[in-house]
Amino acid sequence: MTISDQIDALQKRAADLKSSFDQSRQETNEQVKAHLNHAKADIAARQSAVKEKAEQAAGRTQSQWKSMKADAAAKMQAIQDRFDSKRDEHDVKKAERDAEAAEEDAADALDYASWAVDQAELAVLYAIDARTWADERAAASPPR
Repeated sequence: MTISDQIDALQKRAADLKSSFDQSRQETNEQVKAHLNHAKADIAARQSAVKEKAEQAAGRTQSQWKSMKADAAAKMQAIQDRFDSKRDEHDVKKAERDAEAAEEDAADALDYASWAVDQAELAVLYAIDARTWADERAAASPPR
């Protein structure tokens, strides 16, 4: 997949997220649960593909990225665990606090996604810069 294709895919996912959010606000709890389960399955499939790709590129992967990825995965697991364990409780005030905490967690995840997009943008620009430089050097070099 080219960098342009990856950017297009990320843009589509962001648009799909917005559409899903808008749609889910109008759905019943059961419909939202069904979408949540579907999203978990989709994410697991994407993570499997990413894991395979990451294993192929393990030599190039920086330890900082691994640490951030592991930290994000641990935070998301903690969010899911907390949400799942409290889902069955019927205390209205507690449910409201849980909903607010879940909304804050979603906002944090979106902030992280925004940061990741920023980092991807920088990486893309660095890649373009490196390719432009290499092409200029190749054009300026006498043929061998």
